[in-house]
Amino acid sequence: MKEYILCCFLMCSLSLVVKGANNACTESKAKSCGECIALPGCAWCQAADYADNPNVVISRCDLPENLLSEKCPPEAISNPQSKSVPGQNNELSNVGESEVGKATQMKPQTMDVYLRPGDPVNINLAFKQAEDYPVDLYYLLDLSKSMEDDLEKLRKLGQQLGQKMQEITRDFRLGFGSFIDKTVSPYISTVPARLRNPCDDLSPCQPTYSFHNDLPLTPKIESFVTSVNNVTHSSNLDNPEGGLDAMMQAIVCQQSIKWRKDATHLLVYSTDASFHYAGDGKLGGIVFPNDGKCYLSNDGNYFKANEMDYPSIGHLVKKITDHNIQPIFAVTSTVIKTYKNLQKMIPKSVTGELSGDSSNIIDLIQNAYNDLKGQVILEVKGPKEIKVSEQMAHCQNSTMEGLKCDGVKLGDVVNFTFTLSVDTCLPEPVELYVTPYGYNDRVNITVTSLCDCQCNETEAAHNCSGHGKYECGACVCDPGFTGIDCFCDQKDLKGVESYLINCTDPVTGVVCSDRGECQCGQCLCMQEFEKKIDGKYCECDNTTCDRVSGKICNNLGTCNCGNCECNDGWKGKACECTLDTSECFDTSSDAIDSTQPCNGNGECECGVCSCFSGQGGAKFRGQYCQTKPIVICDIHRDCIQCKAFHTGNYNDAECEKNCQNYNVTILGDEASDYDQDCRFTDQTDDCSFQVYFSEKNGTIYVDVEPAKICAAYANPMYIIIGIIAAIVGIGLAILLIWKLLTSIKDAREFKNFQKESQNPKWEGGENPIFKKATSTFRNPMYTGGKPSANL
Repeated sequence: MKEYILCCFLMCSLSLVVKGANNACTESKAKSCGECIALPGCAWCQAADYADNPNVVISRCDLPENLLSEKCPPEAISNPQSKSVPGQNNELSNVGESEVGKATQMKPQTMDVYLRPGDPVNINLAFKQAEDYPVDLYYLLDLSKSMEDDLEKLRKLGQQLGQKMQEITRDFRLGFGSFIDKTVSPYISTVPARLRNPCDDLSPCQPTYSFHNDLPLTPKIESFVTSVNNVTHSSNLDNPEGGLDAMMQAIVCQQSIKWRKDATHLLVYSTDASFHYAGDGKLGGIVFPNDGKCYLSNDGNYFKANEMDYPSIGHLVKKITDHNIQPIFAVTSTVIKTYKNLQKMIPKSVTGELSGDSSNIIDLIQNAYNDLKGQVILEVKGPKEIKVSEQMAHCQNSTMEGLKCDGVKLGDVVNFTFTLSVDTCLPEPVELYVTPYGYNDRVNITVTSLCDCQCNETEAAHNCSGHGKYECGACVCDPGFTGIDCFCDQKDLKGVESYLINCTDPVTGVVCSDRGECQCGQCLCMQEFEKKIDGKYCECDNTTCDRVSGKICNNLGTCNCGNCECNDGWKGKACECTLDTSECFDTSSDAIDSTQPCNGNGECECGVCSCFSGQGGAKFRGQYCQTKPIVICDIHRDCIQCKAFHTGNYNDAECEKNCQNYNVTILGDEASDYDQDCRFTDQTDDCSFQVYFSEKNGTIYVDVEPAKICAAYANPMYIIIGIIAAIVGIGLAILLIWKLLTSIKDAREFKNFQKESQNPKWEGGENPIFKKATSTFRNPMYTGGKPSANL
């Protein structure tokens, strides 16, 4: 009974076929359809009878083309593709047809995207700029002493500024705020008198402050004019101002400033000085970093200016982006370079040069707004698991990388495309949205992973031996069980041991030759790209047979464990030899014996005549062994020699008579096309020449190499002269060597003589034969014992 169950188990075997080297589908050993399609590019075969080899594991999870080649029915292949489905898709509003602030500028408005890992999907969005889009403009003015004349000009132009903006849109609001700097040393003087009046005593001004919201956004232009007229300038000590502090509060205090959600947010920042940023607060003993929250009192004062540091540029840019603010930097020429560099860090911002007294402020704001309105920049926001790539903007006259178009006019439609993809399955749907900077329109995209199969079962549910669940044509086994029918219990240690013995090659001692899995005592062989592995121990494959031109078994047979099993009509180790002998029969009119292959002078091997040898060992020649084994070159020697060189045994008359059927050509640079060749020696000059010939319809066509090859002989006179010259040369060489050696020896001895003569050594004693010229005598008569004389 067990053998029968095991046989059924093997015959129904669903296996893990690896149809290619580094095939991630098969190497994953996916046990279910869901596990399979979670892999990029993989497909699942849900046909119940997909496997038919009892000891070959064929994977249901593979590349789609491999499943088709393995005879999986196309309708049984589960291979879902990523797709996008538009949801709410209202048409874009035409210019002036909608209520103020209610126009549809983005299409579609919602979208459902189903993403399979590794299978990206393209997203197409359209934008059309509508008329009378609401605008909120908040004017943030530096009120330090140097901006006094700018304040006066703004007072005069306040009414005109409001009127100009109303010409741009019917739904316009205007607000006003001012800033100076933190009120601690060294930014200001902390002398009590200077705290009350930081300016000159002759022209007093209001005390220094950090930021004040003088007028929240309002549609009343008169309120803006009144607010500007009510403020006065102040002063501080250092040149940089606390502008970033003021911008941060103006951005994050949404309720105090009264920014509207459905409006374009313009923040006009006007100054003639640079700004303090994060870290500068330490000069005044302020060490707590700016937390980016709103701290405006009911009367509009920033009350935590002296407790928190200035914001960093990166922190400020994030808040600008989060709250959809479009800054307009109206600054003087002395600091315009600084603010242009700041502009590069802020999407959709403009920097304009302010005249000395701000008289051009209205034109500057209007031009900046037109520039900002002409820019359409999309921002894609979503979780990091969603990858956004291949972002392209299809503008009016060009297509470029990125999601930005410039020069967009009212009513223009521009299109944007980008690609969404995921690497792994998402545990649950996620939200992603796309919004244009400066507008409240938004496209909501819901992204769902395609990691589950919707299989249509065509047969009764399989019980999987009671240890698994049947899904999409295969059993998904419970933990601890394996096999196609979940028959094998991995906890049965005794059974596992016996299984391994049956799967171990007794020659190599390797389980399933490391090319398969042992399941229930039977090797289930893995498969590789164009490689079929089989055998009891997976020891055989179909790639180890001989090849012809890289083709296994010449593509005319099957490879069985290293041996080619050739198709009918072929033989050989690589099935390279045909058994057809029809090409070996001579069917010409002058055939020697057309009834036998090769005219009876050879045998047909692989469709080609192999000629026998005749007497003397020479072989028959020709395609059909029709030429007798005589020295065939001698037959043609005389005619070829007289035709080509007018030499040999025939004179011209004899040559003309006996050699009429010879067509002789002297070759040039080209090579001969004839397959028979001979080399002759011309006895008249003892030179040899090469010829090629072929016989066609009784005419012998001959190609002759133009150059003869002649043996070179040495002249005896030159040999004698050479010997004499060699003897004389050797004698002279010996004399020269002798003379050189003697000269070297003499020179060495002379040098030693000179050295000894320059360094003599003399004895320090007296000469023994030398006698002094004086003599000493003693006078005997002299009693004193003194000598009487010296001579």
